[in-house]
Amino acid sequence: MQVRVPPDLGTGPGRGSRARAASVVAAVTMVAALGGCSAGGGDGATATPTEASPPPGLTATLYQTRMDVAVRQVEIRMNNGTGSEVTLSDVRLRSSGFQDPMPYARDSTVLGAGRVVDLPVALGPPVCQDRPAVHTVSLVYRLADGSTGSVEIPAVDDRSQVESLLAAECFAARVEEVARLEISGPPHERELDGVRVADLAVVITPAGSGRLDIGRVGSTTLLQPVDPTTGDRLPDGYDVGLTVTGTAMTRFVVSLVPNRCDAHAVAEDKQGTLLPVTVTLDGEQGRVRLVSPPDVTAWLYDFVRRACSP
Repeated sequence: MQVRVPPDLGTGPGRGSRARAASVVAAVTMVAALGGCSAGGGDGATATPTEASPPPGLTATLYQTRMDVAVRQVEIRMNNGTGSEVTLSDVRLRSSGFQDPMPYARDSTVLGAGRVVDLPVALGPPVCQDRPAVHTVSLVYRLADGSTGSVEIPAVDDRSQVESLLAAECFAARVEEVARLEISGPPHERELDGVRVADLAVVITPAGSGRLDIGRVGSTTLLQPVDPTTGDRLPDGYDVGLTVTGTAMTRFVVSLVPNRCDAHAVAEDKQGTLLPVTVTLDGEQGRVRLVSPPDVTAWLYDFVRRACSP
């Protein structure tokens, strides 16, 4: 049975993920709680603090839902295979790939025996390096018998989602060292053969060194590029075909139409205004995303509603 801690961000990896995560429980390290309490009587003696081994079966995995991607957070899935209730507090994600702090917002969470809970955590700025990132979860636990401890549990990136996210963010940071791509104001709306089209302008500001080749602007679940003259849909994306060098600013315009018009296309959308752009930097091809400012995001949602209206 699964416990869901707000915000409600959907389900993650299944039982196979938790089984694989269980294999790392032997690597858990624990620093026993040192807090004591005063003993009864007048001699002022201090009771020996309760010490316990790390609870066998308490494991952690990391994953992202599509809604997490939009707000740049991950889920810590805690699996309680200890056989008894565990109270978790001061839960923090620690990673060599992201800057601290990355705390879970709630003070404590009670996790019943055999249950799992998903704890959303906002990621810190990326730390780009040439070796794989290592992730752990630090927390304080209390068992049903009152014993407590501080543990650091390996956090398994079971689907390599966090690894992919970090690689993409580090590539984007390298791209920005050469040139910055920004959406320039709300799009211009026009009709093309009776179809509403949004022309979105993108400004490219070079940093003054290096070379960046701009390839194609791709589709999202919400928007699709079209030929600016004929209005034909471009399932493979709009070919920008620009090379950026030097310091001169340049721009391009991509024409967009709704990619879908079903009723919940806008209502459930989380990433539909984040347009992917294929670029090549120093011979390495990758993808960056055009992030719409809030006013442009709102405009694009309204445009889809207008264009999809009968």
